[in-house]
Amino acid sequence: MKKNSNDIFKQQKARKIRNPKFKYFAIAFSLFILILAVFSAFLFMRSIDFDFDNLVDRTSSEEPSTTAENVQTAYSVSQLSGKRKYVLVLTNEASEPDFGFTVSADFDAKQITVSPFNCKGVDYESVADKYVVCTPTQFKNILASFGGVTVNVPDNVNYKSEEFNVVLDKGTQKLSDEYAYKYLAISENSEKARIMCDILYSAFTPENSEKSDALFKIFVNNCKTDISVFDYSNAAEKIKIYSNAADKIYPSVAEQ
Repeated sequence: MKKNSNDIFKQQKARKIRNPKFKYFAIAFSLFILILAVFSAFLFMRSIDFDFDNLVDRTSSEEPSTTAENVQTAYSVSQLSGKRKYVLVLTNEASEPDFGFTVSADFDAKQITVSPFNCKGVDYESVADKYVVCTPTQFKNILASFGGVTVNVPDNVNYKSEEFNVVLDKGTQKLSDEYAYKYLAISENSEKARIMCDILYSAFTPENSEKSDALFKIFVNNCKTDISVFDYSNAAEKIKIYSNAADKIYPSVAEQ
């Protein structure tokens, strides 16, 4: 005997009535969600003292971020110590010694001094910890890598010769590598040392310290020196500290 459609409907309804646990579970779960939402809302309102105006005040008075990008490292030459003496010799284009300088860095005494000397016939490789020798072209290439140098010209300069002319107004100014070298070449020894102080100060800037690896490659490719990559890697942190120090030492001319 076939069951009619009404019998099938009655059987499905009967099954639902026989399983009331599902109904109670659904009600209990809904109540749990409701209680959790009310409790969360209560905690939120309590955090702003039950005043929505505090929500605006809080967003406008947040403490500044202390993430790495907002924290700047403070550098000081007081972090540096030790002594080092360098010799810089500038030659003519035939690589014959022309004039030279000793550069003494004494970070215990917080002093950097530059002294001119007659390098002709001098064994300059034995009078310092490290030496550097450049032709005019090589030295100008190094100066160009710094983006020029800032030099103080104490008096008007109007120099003319068969080789080149140098015309400069009195005052502190930025010179190209070509003009800086010419001004250095025509000056008296004491003035040469002072110009070299300006050049050194212009070389060790925060901007140059950021690209010191590239500058060192230009340096070693444009001079004869016993300063090695190993020497540079050991001194790289000191260069960064000195270049970025707020109390950076200005090189001075050594007393003769």
